[in-house]
Amino acid sequence: MRRRHRLQLKGREHLDRWLISYADYMTLIFALFVVLYSVAVVNKEKYRSVIDGLSQAFSQQQPHSHGLLEGTGNHLLDAVSVAPASLLESAATSQAPDSIIMQRQDGASLAEIDAQLGRAVGALVDAGLVKINRDDEWLTIELSAGLLFASGSATLGRNAPDVIAALSRILKPVDNYIRVRGYTDNQQINNEIFHSNWQLSAARAGAVLESLMALGIDPHRLAMEAYGEFSPWSDNSSEQGRAQNRKVVIALSRYAWVAPLAERQVKENTSATEPMVPVTVPNEQDIKVITLPNGGIRITTRKEP
Repeated sequence: MRRRHRLQLKGREHLDRWLISYADYMTLIFALFVVLYSVAVVNKEKYRSVIDGLSQAFSQQQPHSHGLLEGTGNHLLDAVSVAPASLLESAATSQAPDSIIMQRQDGASLAEIDAQLGRAVGALVDAGLVKINRDDEWLTIELSAGLLFASGSATLGRNAPDVIAALSRILKPVDNYIRVRGYTDNQQINNEIFHSNWQLSAARAGAVLESLMALGIDPHRLAMEAYGEFSPWSDNSSEQGRAQNRKVVIALSRYAWVAPLAERQVKENTSATEPMVPVTVPNEQDIKVITLPNGGIRITTRKEP
């Protein structure tokens, strides 16, 4: 009898366990409704101000600017920096892009420099060894590689010093930016010095650039560019076209390099204490092209009888 009573009590204990699950379920339902109520109670004024602020931020147009330092704001990124299209266009026949000069101050007149170059190296222009092109942004001086270097070499030949010296006398007094660019044909080179046309074009441009610096041109104005065989000026299918593609180009920008204020003051003080030296204006007698008996040419600036 006692045993049967114990079994009945034990069964009732198992039947009452559903109350635990029910209590947990009600607790979760209560928490859910509390969360829903808190979300429903919103400060409409604050919510409206946030929406209006986001709408104004996304609809506002940034001011268009032509320079990094132009525009409004206290930071450089407040203005949109866009290079003018005129600096991105090249008047030369080469497919190579021109360098972008961020400085906006005009330098010496390209037309005047063009006239001086015509008088100084007119003989080389007539001989087809030098070409001078000019547009509103750039003045380019195309120097045939055969005029400056031996085949496959980046060492300046005997004609190069006189040619570069004649050019530097015109380029040194002005402050225009200068870009020295090297080009080659598509004939592959692979020797103990140069493993590609990239290296050859860079070495030739560097040799001309270092010569200009040695002659007193401010290195702040200079930069070197190498295009190898990938920006041809002419068709590489013929020897004449390949010869036109082997060259070094000295490009003179219309914009000038502006020295820092401290450097300008030192330069002005130095020039004030030094005596004035007359500047020799180049003329058509600066460069002479002498044809040698063996078919070669000799470039000289000597005043020979």
